[in-house]
Amino acid sequence: MDKTTYHAVNETASRNRHVSPAQPRMGGQKGDIIFAFSLMAIPMSLFSALLLGLIFYFKVSSPLSGSPELQLPGAPTHDNVIYVNISATTLTTVASWSSTLAPILVGCAISLISYPVANRILRAGQSGKTGELPTPFQLGLMLKMITSGSPQSLWNWVLTLVFAADTWFHFTTKSINLTQVYPTTSVLNTSVGLIPTCYNVNRTYQGGCTLNQGGSATFLMHGQQAQNVVANLSTTMRVNTIASGKDIFTYVGNPPKAALTNIDYQSHTWGLKTQCTPVTSQCVNASRSSVGKYLDYKCPFAMEGRVSTDADAAFQNQFQMAYFTNSPRLNQLYRDHQPRQPILLRKPCPPNSGHGASVIAVFCNTTVYDISYTSLNNTISLFDIKPANSTLTNIIAGTQQYTRVGDPNLIQGSSIAALIGSSAQDVADGFALTYSQVALGVASAAFEERESVRAQRRETILVAKVGVVSLAVLLGANMALVVLGCVLLGFAVKAGKGETREVQARMSVGGVVASLFEGERGERPVVEVDDLFGERKGGRAVSDGAGLRVGVVKTESGGWRFGGFRTG
Repeated sequence: MDKTTYHAVNETASRNRHVSPAQPRMGGQKGDIIFAFSLMAIPMSLFSALLLGLIFYFKVSSPLSGSPELQLPGAPTHDNVIYVNISATTLTTVASWSSTLAPILVGCAISLISYPVANRILRAGQSGKTGELPTPFQLGLMLKMITSGSPQSLWNWVLTLVFAADTWFHFTTKSINLTQVYPTTSVLNTSVGLIPTCYNVNRTYQGGCTLNQGGSATFLMHGQQAQNVVANLSTTMRVNTIASGKDIFTYVGNPPKAALTNIDYQSHTWGLKTQCTPVTSQCVNASRSSVGKYLDYKCPFAMEGRVSTDADAAFQNQFQMAYFTNSPRLNQLYRDHQPRQPILLRKPCPPNSGHGASVIAVFCNTTVYDISYTSLNNTISLFDIKPANSTLTNIIAGTQQYTRVGDPNLIQGSSIAALIGSSAQDVADGFALTYSQVALGVASAAFEERESVRAQRRETILVAKVGVVSLAVLLGANMALVVLGCVLLGFAVKAGKGETREVQARMSVGGVVASLFEGERGERPVVEVDDLFGERKGGRAVSDGAGLRVGVVKTESGGWRFGGFRTG
């Protein structure tokens, strides 16, 4: 049986090799190959290029600041991700095009691979290697694959890879708010410096800086600025407070400004830290100090005298302060404070004057600091302090001491602390904070605005966060189809020479049907598969009602087969 089949195939192949060149032959293989390859490779390449182009054109540069001091806390890193200033929906939509197109391109790949398959069948038949020819069942599978484009394992793998990569890309691409920083284009005065007349102040009582030494009194120079700062009315400076552990610092900073809303900056300024301790029991003898509306006091340090509790007396008689300095950089301040309002404290219980006014004495220590601070996202992120020089210490101690401009504010702050405090230490802490604020505010008469040490503009934008790995996998899957198309193109071009097109064209539904029902006409050399049918004459379809009709008839074995019926 094998021998008969072998000679039949060999004879047919021999006849085909001696076909006259003048006879028509199947054509169009070049156009078919080029079209299939172009449709397979070009769209996927374009979609991949478009996706890459969008990502790198709208790529957001690193949000890291050029200065370590202005590095935003919690700033996202660029490890394994790319930030793109474009909607994540747009990127995922472009990425989806590749997974949508991939199943359509399988037919193109199969069209290309059909040429090597046809060439292999042709060569096996011509060389008599019948063992390499497909069985009828295998031929049916080939025809099914070629005609319907049903993917086999390779196509399933490629399509699954594209779909999985596209899905992964969707899940890893998200829209996030990303803060970008840029250099500032305008000068921002967020630092504080000394006015030229205050560069060298060697003692607390030195005129020409903040003190105007008159014949009968000492006046505050640049008093309008200082009063505005003390009253929180200044548009250029403000005494701010910051807590660091148990310590509370006051410093000259910036009032709220719309221009600084999206600005991060590093600035220089000065500040104070005051700590007070109640010393009433050391300064006042409750059993012997009160004489009518007067109260005598004598402290174990160089401070003694009498304060009046007379409501009609000037406040200076009810509020006594003494200043002592034991180093060029550190002032120790001693105060005796007689509030006008009676207050009730728990412990220690303060003594009363003869007219019932409560008395408290506090011992305070104030340190002047040279400060460098950083404001990020409108929050102080770095607060670096070091002791200030003697010039700043003398200015801050002397301005309030000799002008007493801030005394009403000190009395008010102390009275409020006495009213709301639950202990003598609460009153002392309240006075400490008030003194730091007032002394620094009054001393601001010696300050002027200066440019920021460093500054950057902050801008928050909505970007797409693209995973580098998922993007690479998606592009790799897309390009796998392109590479596969190139490989199949090479096989198709190599195998498409000679009579391969004749076999490839007949490995179609039309070719098989013509060989079954058209008899000798189905074996003729033609230019197109449609010309194998008798209905085609001169390249036109003829329908005259006559000719062969195809039907299904029942066989003697009880099965079914196709049958031809003549009409007309």
